[in-house]
Amino acid sequence: MNLFLNKAIRIIPLRKQVDEHNGTVLDFYRKQPGIEISKIRAQDRLVDATRNIENVNMDNIIPVDINKTGGMPKEVEIFIGAKVMLRSNIDLEKGLVNGSMGNITEVVWPHFRRGQIYETDVPSVRVDFGRGGIHLIEPRTVQFPAKYNYGTIERRMLPMILSWACTVHKMQGCTVDYAVVYLGKALFQDGQADRK
Repeated sequence: MNLFLNKAIRIIPLRKQVDEHNGTVLDFYRKQPGIEISKIRAQDRLVDATRNIENVNMDNIIPVDINKTGGMPKEVEIFIGAKVMLRSNIDLEKGLVNGSMGNITEVVWPHFRRGQIYETDVPSVRVDFGRGGIHLIEPRTVQFPAKYNYGTIERRMLPMILSWACTVHKMQGCTVDYAVVYLGKALFQDGQADRK
């Protein structure tokens, strides 16, 4: 993969296009020898239940939209070198805010383990944010409303997503060194790309 293209973020109008591009890049890395990819799943539990959940599948009462789950994804695949974006404010003074981007330099598993042993393991990661330096990002816990008035979901997860591509709206106000900007027919709103 071309080094410039690997460094450059794709700025795309539609979430579907972003997901497709991130999936394509992830597939490329899956085929590379020596890349160990771990699929991290959020730890979800219902707290303050308002209804009987005995026969309820948790997946049916958790919102799919990441914007309704405190910015925390249901799952994320991580590896050393993966380009990621924070989805929550970690430390304002250090510039570790929602939208900050960097590359994973280390995966730190619980209890000094060298890899994922249990499917429920949620590691910490060290991320190189460029000029912002390398920082340890630990799992966070957020709460959000369950669907259908079932109560509150508590999710523990890494507060990040893969970010080889991002929507135009998410990039507002961000500064990046390298970018490939989509200027095609999928632009659906004034101001998504200024063609002057």
